[in-house]
Amino acid sequence: MDHQILLEIVRRDIHDGRLINLIRGLLKAGYMEDWRRYDTLSGTPQGGIISPLLANIYLNELDRFVEGTLIPTYTRGKKRKENPEYSRYIYQIAAAKKREDFEEVKRLQRERRGVISVAPVDPAYRRLRYVRYADDFLLGFVGPRAEADEIRQRLGEFLEQTLKLTLSPEKTLITHASEGKAKFLGYEVSVVRCGNLISDAGVEDGKRTVKGRKTNGRIALWMPRKVVCKYRDRYSKNGKITHQANLISESDYTIIQRYQAVLKGVYNYYCMAVNVSRRMKYIRRVLEKSLTMTLACKFRCSVNRIYGMYKAEVQGLSALQVVKTRPGKDSLIATFGGFSIERIPGGMGVVDFCEQLAWHRPASKRSEVVQRLMAGKCELCGKKGVPVQVHHIRKLADIDKPGRRPKEDWERRMSAMKRKTLVVCEGCHAAIHGGRYDGPTL
Repeated sequence: MDHQILLEIVRRDIHDGRLINLIRGLLKAGYMEDWRRYDTLSGTPQGGIISPLLANIYLNELDRFVEGTLIPTYTRGKKRKENPEYSRYIYQIAAAKKREDFEEVKRLQRERRGVISVAPVDPAYRRLRYVRYADDFLLGFVGPRAEADEIRQRLGEFLEQTLKLTLSPEKTLITHASEGKAKFLGYEVSVVRCGNLISDAGVEDGKRTVKGRKTNGRIALWMPRKVVCKYRDRYSKNGKITHQANLISESDYTIIQRYQAVLKGVYNYYCMAVNVSRRMKYIRRVLEKSLTMTLACKFRCSVNRIYGMYKAEVQGLSALQVVKTRPGKDSLIATFGGFSIERIPGGMGVVDFCEQLAWHRPASKRSEVVQRLMAGKCELCGKKGVPVQVHHIRKLADIDKPGRRPKEDWERRMSAMKRKTLVVCEGCHAAIHGGRYDGPTL
């Protein structure tokens, strides 16, 4: 990313010189390599917490260009024309029904399934769709190959002239959606053409549905084969599944937990794929074999004995499970497997971060610094309704260092509260820093 262009984009909406200078300093800070400092000529700091935000601000110009220029240019027509061949089958089926020749009706209906209902080539109809995640983007286009090449050329010219970015011709591919698969965010994307899968007639959302080819022309997400190969190779040696030597020193609870995390993580990401069940079953077999071999190597026994020790049934499904009992507390349970590997078309759903972070909420309002500040009460002298300030220390261990002077009253209070902050009034705060505090003890 070009620094000057990025700052101009930020400056266009944010009129704060101090913030602009702060971002400029971040971009020009340089980097260290082999104990030598090098200037940063372009790009944002790798691993910087603000780098993804700056990248999105930069590539938002690409979004504006596509949505404001390309999509209106390459979108026209309300509806595709009917396919004359498909219409001919409709008339023939109607005539056969009128003659009560039902065998002919069935034959014509089977043949019609192999024909598209709308014209595959319609000069008056175009559609362009666009989606971007970070620096990966995907364009879906209904139209001829020549116009697709033109769209790619215009994208490359805009990126080079406006944003000074280079569009990689090796990675920016044009793929026929029905004959090939486009790669996007680890998935393979294609258009399904299937005339044999017929939907059942019924009622859906209060409306009567008609029998038809329910998958024909639909977008499908696929789990790539290379994902399976990746995990097969990771847990193999010389072409055979083997144990993980780096986990042998861990407890059986931790080992099972680690393998379950891998299995669950892969499934959660690819659960929207059409072929997730078939691919994930193979990955699960690979992980399960490596897991049992790791446990067998740890306890110096056979794999069959490991199955005898850890095999369990969870929700009607076979799994490997270990229970770690704790006196006076709930037992810890680690399970490998025990969940259904089925396709979830809508994904894992939207994450409610408020619910996910419920553990972070304090059990008492008193433990939250903001709530203590809003109370407007000095935690030393007890005055209420006065402006309060927060007194900080680096760490509680500094209060109890051996060989230092006896603790002051305010230090004992912080130590007893296990707090590195103390909400106090202005008078008590000044007395603490001046070494004059002699107020009430804890």
